[in-house]
Amino acid sequence: MKWLTIILFTLLSTEAVAQDPKSERMINHRRAAFTLMSSYFSRILNVVDGEVDFDKNSVIQSARTVEMLSKLPWIGFAPGTEFGETRAKPEIWFEEDEFEKLAVDMQNKVRDLRIAAEKGDRAQIKLAFVTARKSCGACHDRYRKKIE
Repeated sequence: MKWLTIILFTLLSTEAVAQDPKSERMINHRRAAFTLMSSYFSRILNVVDGEVDFDKNSVIQSARTVEMLSKLPWIGFAPGTEFGETRAKPEIWFEEDEFEKLAVDMQNKVRDLRIAAEKGDRAQIKLAFVTARKSCGACHDRYRKKIE
């Protein structure tokens, strides 16, 4: 029944909502926040993987930026933004509590990464980074469409 509701909702609403400029702005907002978060997260990955030298201040700055950015995308998941050019699965809007739980978990893990960065212990940074990345992946696996 749930899938039938999703399909009917999609068929009846797609065209009208996809053309809503406000929905498009909100999609762009969340996309921009995720893009920036990924960029700063990748800077830490490069350090963790040993591709660039460890610079404590750079890692701290990147971790703080990721933490701040982790609070921004969620407003962009308002009703009506499930259509248009988006990789967000419609389940987000039917499983809002679980989606929010995963978002909060990611924010907590990113906070832990920032704390590890501020301590400067490379082993702790790596562990916190891996944990934060897994929390991002948990949401992606469940709520983001694969690129075809």
